[in-house]
Amino acid sequence: MKIFNLLVGGAPENLPDNLNDFEGDWIGVDRGALKLIEMGLIPEVAVGDFDSVNDQEFKEIEANAKQVIKLDSVKDDTDTESGLKYALDHDPRAHIRVLGISGGRLDHLLANVLMVLQDRFRMFAEQIELIDRQNNIRFFNSGKHTVDKLEGFKYLSFIPLTQIDVLTLDDEKYELHNAMVSNARAYVSNEFIDSKATVYLSNGLVAVIQSKD
Repeated sequence: MKIFNLLVGGAPENLPDNLNDFEGDWIGVDRGALKLIEMGLIPEVAVGDFDSVNDQEFKEIEANAKQVIKLDSVKDDTDTESGLKYALDHDPRAHIRVLGISGGRLDHLLANVLMVLQDRFRMFAEQIELIDRQNNIRFFNSGKHTVDKLEGFKYLSFIPLTQIDVLTLDDEKYELHNAMVSNARAYVSNEFIDSKATVYLSNGLVAVIQSKD
């Protein structure tokens, strides 16, 4: 299975410490491409309108990235959506990690979380993972799913992003049985009681967040 790591332009202090250990190809999204180069990680592609870098920084990206896709600043897609589309066009079965999602503008964070609701990305939602220093976000469509506990992450939260007719959490610290969720809401600060937890949803889409203080 191919892995793509998309580094977007969030706050550098919110990035995990071990980026150099991540397997897979790197995609630099806008200023994220410059950050990769500064860390010695050469992007397979740099994509964006690059409005967050100056002319000298863009020349550095052009000189180091294997490919540069410069987008018009007037566009319908966000730079992150363009990076995600690039990855899926190259391998529809790929696992895609999106890093640098947090810090700074709240609208960017929400756009990164909610983009999985778009029809073109919805069928790939379970292949997409959003990561920062304190959070790991996975998405699950209908069915029963197993969530593996990540080392060092204490909290387990479930965020239905759509209506769900039946939602069940039966092996977490705080259980939920056959709940009907009429609209988006947040079930936060649950916890694992073992190394794995399960979530069942009859329909819809849920974000599962592991987090730590």
